[in-house]
Amino acid sequence: MSQYNTAQETIDEVATLTKTDSPAAWIMKTDISESHASILHNLFNALFVSERQYSIKTDHTPNHISIITLDINQVQQLINAHCGKLITHMEIIEALCDLAEPKLILPSPVPFRSEIDDQRIEAIRLEYDQSNKATPLPKSKTDQIALELSQVTFNEEADEIDKCDASRRWIERAMYLEESHIEQQDTIQSLRAIIIDMAETLHVADPNARISMTSSDLLDLVHSQKDMSDNAF
Repeated sequence: MSQYNTAQETIDEVATLTKTDSPAAWIMKTDISESHASILHNLFNALFVSERQYSIKTDHTPNHISIITLDINQVQQLINAHCGKLITHMEIIEALCDLAEPKLILPSPVPFRSEIDDQRIEAIRLEYDQSNKATPLPKSKTDQIALELSQVTFNEEADEIDKCDASRRWIERAMYLEESHIEQQDTIQSLRAIIIDMAETLHVADPNARISMTSSDLLDLVHSQKDMSDNAF
């Protein structure tokens, strides 16, 4: 591994990198294989040359403070164009798992909508450690993260079932609340109509009369199936 041991030396042994260092600087874990070191070397060199010399945009979340989003198909093509090697997706992922900085977030690509051209890509995401920074993310950034998470979809059947069940439960709960609200409104309207009718009837019979019925009595009138037209209250 002698030709790749100097990877950390090229960044002057910086303990923690930030996104602004990419793609010129990156740190490998110790004792990784020769093949993985070679893939990482070719990958980051291909990104560097593409961005700095040919102005090819490779980060599909350019405004994110700490995450780089790469299109694995684009990365594969750039490596092939840069060094004439066709590296498989699996080989790229396995090599990226040996990065110490930035760290691979998920061990497989996920569908994602690019912020560069709004096209769907198979995304691999690398995150720089921000734990040593006490400054909280502004609301605009947290909203952006929430939006990105909402765009990510997973292919595992179990996850899809869980999401369907959760959606169904929320829909059922919403329908129940709506039905309850409608029922309550109907009850209120019925009570109001009964009270008005009783008040008008009693006022004709005796202007000084007062209604002396409990709320329970009124509810019985609302829900009763009997003909109450002859009810003298």
